[in-house]
Amino acid sequence: MSARKKADATLMPDTGLSGEDEQRTPAEVAGYIADMVLELRNMAKRNEFEFLAYLLEMSFQEAFDLSQSKKK
Repeated sequence: MSARKKADATLMPDTGLSGEDEQRTPAEVAGYIADMVLELRNMAKRNEFEFLAYLLEMSFQEAFDLSQSKKK
């Protein structure tokens, strides 16, 4: 099973998000994505993957902004 299919098939940690099973607001989903991307960005920075860290930072900023704008 590919990593993507495996991730889609399992519960995401701490949030209970599981595909279509749970109804979450767009702000909650965006916040969860921001948290996960931030962890990946930190891993990339620790390993000096500069361009990957940059791309993940941009993804984090977008997800964070969406999580904040959807709360209003």
